[in-house]
Amino acid sequence: MHRHTIARLLTAARKRTEAIAQSHRLSTQLAVIAVLLVACGGFFLTPDSWRFVATPFALSAASALVAYIGRRRLADAIVLALPPLAGRWVDPEVGSHALLVACLVIYLLTQRPRFAAVAGSTVAALLLAAIRLKQQFAGTPLTWQDVRFFFRQFADNVGVLGTQPTLVWYAGAALGLAILGCIAAWRWNPPGRQPGWSAPTTAAALAALLVTYSGVLVAKEVSNLKAAGMWFVGAGLVERPALGFFATASLDPRWGVEAADTTAFRHESLKLVSAEAKTTPADIVVFLQESQFNPATLAGCPATLCGLDAFAAAPSTIAHGPLQVHVFGGSTWLSEFAFATGVPHDSFGPAGEFAPFSVAPHVHRSFVRSLKAAGYRTVALYPTRGGMMNGRIAYAGYGFDEFLDAAELGLPEAWGTPDALVHEAARRVLARERQHDQPVFLFALTIFNHAEHGVEMERVPAGLRAEASRDFASADEARSVADYVWRSREFERELNLTRAAVLGNAQRPAVLAWFGDHQPPFANAITLRDRIRSLPTQTGAVPAKYQTWYEVSSNRPDRVPAEAPNALDLVFLPGLLAQAAGAPIDDWLAANISARTQCAGLLEACRTPGVREGYLSYLWDDLKEFALP
Repeated sequence: MHRHTIARLLTAARKRTEAIAQSHRLSTQLAVIAVLLVACGGFFLTPDSWRFVATPFALSAASALVAYIGRRRLADAIVLALPPLAGRWVDPEVGSHALLVACLVIYLLTQRPRFAAVAGSTVAALLLAAIRLKQQFAGTPLTWQDVRFFFRQFADNVGVLGTQPTLVWYAGAALGLAILGCIAAWRWNPPGRQPGWSAPTTAAALAALLVTYSGVLVAKEVSNLKAAGMWFVGAGLVERPALGFFATASLDPRWGVEAADTTAFRHESLKLVSAEAKTTPADIVVFLQESQFNPATLAGCPATLCGLDAFAAAPSTIAHGPLQVHVFGGSTWLSEFAFATGVPHDSFGPAGEFAPFSVAPHVHRSFVRSLKAAGYRTVALYPTRGGMMNGRIAYAGYGFDEFLDAAELGLPEAWGTPDALVHEAARRVLARERQHDQPVFLFALTIFNHAEHGVEMERVPAGLRAEASRDFASADEARSVADYVWRSREFERELNLTRAAVLGNAQRPAVLAWFGDHQPPFANAITLRDRIRSLPTQTGAVPAKYQTWYEVSSNRPDRVPAEAPNALDLVFLPGLLAQAAGAPIDDWLAANISARTQCAGLLEACRTPGVREGYLSYLWDDLKEFALP
């Protein structure tokens, strides 16, 4: 009897103790919520007023409290508290918030704080690695739109990876380490016992609160960055790469050139309009030469190694010199856009970076359309699959009659297709088109000199490798230069064969031109970027980073031979070609020629005040070249 009484008393005492403990836990959790809100806000007194400042330490404390409430393990709290402290490597202002969001979202899905800390940090690290790798191998950081458009036509775009083995190795290594780290973290953080239903529920609620709070703040910063255009001008993508990445997610092209009175420009340009050609218009054959700049501009590279005849005036040359382009290290499609439309892609603001997708389908006037109106048959030759960066659709917008990709040309559909095969295909197509009774405009792209350089060195002649090694102390620089010069010499050889085929028939007037779309990124020897010098010319200097080369030659007996090299903006090449070919000059071509003449060949450094704005406004407002939705 006595024993039963004692047992009942002990049971009742235990129940009262558990009730008190439960009440205490609830009170503690309510207190934690209050502390968390203060910690998250970082309530501090500033010289101006009281305001909330969410410091990395406050966010770290908040993450720790979430983990501790949910699991009652100090180790879990410490691990989940670490990522926000590394926020400054993601973004100097909201990096801690971004890491907190990444980690807590995974925590909400898995209820494993250690795994969430590792996986969330891994996601941020992979994003930063991808941004940096694109900066190294293409010259520009990665953006949301890059990913979006790459995967939209993945089968056509993925071939570029075959020419970048170092990039693939780096990316594969980063991804492999990330996967191994996440697997280890998952095993390191088993489910374990939960301390009652209220604890994980409270932790989840607080985690959701933090995610919402930080997510809204990050979204606001992205919006501010996008509105300011900071990522576009460079500061955003370099100093705030993660936010710059997301700032491009919802960009639409908007005409960004300051409106100008076009009366004076229109009056001058219309003087050049000619309804009919004075003679039979010549064929126009143009090669976009991949990554081709003048290697003689590399400081310390002797003429015996870097001097090429392709950059000197041939007997048939009528114009040549440094070319101002608007991209570096990649984005060939933007040079295609500038050549076809006579307008730099940055005229459309940040979204102009994706002009082949967002602007090209809405082009109503262009160089190609002017030639078509003058009776030309217009054909484009593409050395890769036609969907690469929306090529087929973009070229339809530019106005080409026919677009032939690698499969239609019988090319291997590879990014390493030799120039010899592209030039041979171009000569074959030109011969076919010349059978018709109309002038031909043929635009061909090469791909062989695409990055990477300095990797497949077994194909580079040993003598060339040895010569580069003597002139460049750095092995990486020597390999990249030898590889680049060898590919450039391959181009030079094919250019000579094509020059003979295009200009050799005196009975068929023709104009042959080529230009470099951008400089190579030299990803395996980045120091070479600093060695590239700008070549000053009679018409002005072109910034070294954006300087390639161009040449225009003709077999017309009345041509004017080239003198000193003259700098030219890529957007002005169409008018020069039309004049060289003797094609009828319509209002679009007249505007292009007039602006080139008044600006001495350079658009951005135009010597005549107001002409740049007048030219671009004339195309936009008067000629309605673009019809954006």
